[in-house]
Amino acid sequence: MTRIIPRELIKHLEWTLGQAPPAQPTVSLPPAAAPAQTSLFTIDNVLNGTPFYDTSMPTALRQAIAYAGSSGIVANMPELIAAKAKAGKSHAFWQDCYTVHTEENIGIDKKGAFYTRGKPVLVVMHGGGILTPDRIQQAYDEGLLNGSAKYQEAEFAALLEGKLLDGTSFPLYRLEEVQAGLSGLPHQFGVVMPYKIAQETKSGYHQKKAFLENPQVIVRAAGSLDQLEAFYERAKAPDGDLGNYHSFKDRDAAISQGRLLFLSNNFSGLLGYYSLNDIGRFVGVERRRRSS
Repeated sequence: MTRIIPRELIKHLEWTLGQAPPAQPTVSLPPAAAPAQTSLFTIDNVLNGTPFYDTSMPTALRQAIAYAGSSGIVANMPELIAAKAKAGKSHAFWQDCYTVHTEENIGIDKKGAFYTRGKPVLVVMHGGGILTPDRIQQAYDEGLLNGSAKYQEAEFAALLEGKLLDGTSFPLYRLEEVQAGLSGLPHQFGVVMPYKIAQETKSGYHQKKAFLENPQVIVRAAGSLDQLEAFYERAKAPDGDLGNYHSFKDRDAAISQGRLLFLSNNFSGLLGYYSLNDIGRFVGVERRRRSS
């Protein structure tokens, strides 16, 4: 069972650009319907996964989900980072850019469940969230907003309560909890951070220290932070640069919206600027029990 760290013990670690933020009142996390369980899938399981490609993102995702079945998964960003940290450069994961089952959603925290009431937040959902194949197609039919799906108010509100409209529940954590070393995370979970931090975080290439300490990299890689340095060493350019890109600078979170992330095959790194109306290349993973 994942242990939730009281914010009072870690609030000294909170980070923002330039200087430490002023103290904020302590608030409680919304309860998850069930305790988080460590993922049942190993790095080797993911390395043995099967890629599914299509020029239609929802079609590729639908195929990967069907392959994984009810007991499998579609690899999220932390899982693919950990797999690439272990894989040789000849592995398929280093040959192409992959879409990951991790989505970044922005909107207003109207109840102040995580930070300041009425302020925008970024919710990084690992292991699937709002953007199912059907929901992506619906977004196409309704028209994308700056390359993202426009959400109903109820969809984003439910996300901040640790659930989806279909009744699925998942654990949610703050940025500061992940920075403090939260481990034993499941396949499906979310990380919430102030949108202002996401907007002010550099989008582009980073040298090692800046990459490993980047708060947006940390929430994108949450669950595999112990593999992040090894991933950096394998993925970096000869001059030490590795990318972490986003498109938040000029995006208004007043209209809740979201899109899926990509993981590059080279030093372009973690990519969050591709439109939802792009190709899909997902990794479906069948359930294989751990060796005893």
